[in-house]
Amino acid sequence: MGSTNNTRLQILRILKENEGSFVSGADLAKRQSISRPGVWKHINKLKEMGYQIQSQSKLGYRLEGVPDSLAVEEIVPNLKTEWLAHSYHHLATVASTNDYALLLATRAAPHGTLVVAEEQTKGRGRLNREWVSYPSRGIYLSILLRDHLPLHIAPQSTYIGSLALVKVLREELGITASIKWPNDVLINGRKTAGILTETQSDQDSTRFSIMGIGINVNHSREEMAGPFRYPATSIAMELGFAVKRQKVLLKFLCQFEQDYNRFIQKGLSDLIPEIEAHSEILGKIIKVICGDREIIGRAQGLTPEGALLLLGADGSREIIWAGDVTRIEGAV
Repeated sequence: MGSTNNTRLQILRILKENEGSFVSGADLAKRQSISRPGVWKHINKLKEMGYQIQSQSKLGYRLEGVPDSLAVEEIVPNLKTEWLAHSYHHLATVASTNDYALLLATRAAPHGTLVVAEEQTKGRGRLNREWVSYPSRGIYLSILLRDHLPLHIAPQSTYIGSLALVKVLREELGITASIKWPNDVLINGRKTAGILTETQSDQDSTRFSIMGIGINVNHSREEMAGPFRYPATSIAMELGFAVKRQKVLLKFLCQFEQDYNRFIQKGLSDLIPEIEAHSEILGKIIKVICGDREIIGRAQGLTPEGALLLLGADGSREIIWAGDVTRIEGAV
């Protein structure tokens, strides 16, 4: 982060510490070792970013309101992670956070680099399906992971994203969210988040992985009305009121780091019981589309590697590594 951004962060921190009171321009200038015109430029930039700051002659500046923004100024000072998001990139608009993270990866960005956008114009999910990203409504992020995992292990990291988000929704917001294998988070049977993990590899291991996550946070019913492949919802729709996206993001980053550390140290098998406990489909009759195959059966559980165990009507058992899952309503 450049010195200009650091100075702006410090000015904002001082205004927040004195929220409701004026802080003189002279005091801010002295504490940051810059000129008063320099302070004025930083204040104007903060106003452009949506901060409500009153300026009054002989009194200085007073912070009166903070925007619902995922900008550096609102996230980085409040991070409680050891390695995740310490390299933080916030964009107003981007085609795809995964594509931007890929660009950073090719420029030697470190493990744990985070890209967050207020809007994506070409967001995508699995199988290159469109992910609709309304401006400043959701959380659209990508995490750069450089653990050089074996190729058969790398796809398992997707479960960490879905598990971490479900925990945050349940424990912090009181929402009964669930995981729809392999990469969706549902609330009351409706999709509220999706995960796309893309990997670049050498012969035997990954060079890096990029995990993209889209979360519907403050979307309205009209915005979630479609047309979508699956019924969709948002956190605000389920709660009946808007939530602070900063809080959701910060809690998610902490939980993701904790669960990802467990994954690296102990393997996915250590987290499988939690993933199964929050599953949307276990014990239910489902249809799985695997390429040109359509399989119907009862979801029995997950293997230690995260594959789906399916029991067919004829008693046969199948292990499914990837596919599109839908519940068969009314089946018992």
